[in-house]
Amino acid sequence: MVQFRHPVLLLLAIVSTSGSKAHTSKPSASVDGPERTVKGLYGKVLVRAPSGLLDGANRRIFAPYLSRSLLLKMGTARICAQDWFRQNRGQMIKAPFAWSEAGMFTGGNERTYPGTFRIESTQAEKDGSFHVTVSFTYRASDGPGSWRVVDTVVREDGRFVVDEVAFPSERSEGAYTLSQTLSEGCKGPRWVGTQ
Repeated sequence: MVQFRHPVLLLLAIVSTSGSKAHTSKPSASVDGPERTVKGLYGKVLVRAPSGLLDGANRRIFAPYLSRSLLLKMGTARICAQDWFRQNRGQMIKAPFAWSEAGMFTGGNERTYPGTFRIESTQAEKDGSFHVTVSFTYRASDGPGSWRVVDTVVREDGRFVVDEVAFPSERSEGAYTLSQTLSEGCKGPRWVGTQ
């Protein structure tokens, strides 16, 4: 143990030590939490490739990564789909839901089964959320190509969860979000059709 013979040196040592402890215990603005959530989500996506609304095992597996708001939107979309089926009972027509054949977190147009993913960037926003840009490649059997999504990650109940997925504009389609896809043709839980 070091002994200080001069009171000023002792005071400097105490301030220096307490300052470093205060600094290390201070909450960090690190992006580790949001990135860890997104990596966990897409690690499961590579294995399970969820399309359509989450149900059964997929709901149990993916729900911990999602915000209450996003889970509520998925539940409302499910009720709206039931209303569409009620309205079209007995008719042999395909359900018009954009989410029915798309990768829930990866997008439409044959993007349900990505081969790889990586986080390109994470940006902290003024409202406390984070935008995490994720890039994907197709599986080798599907040929070359890549695409991106941008996840909005928020803190909820002391943990980070995905609150929205944005699908940037592509040549064949405009930009859209998962929330827009879930509510398309619906007015809350009622099916009202698309214009």
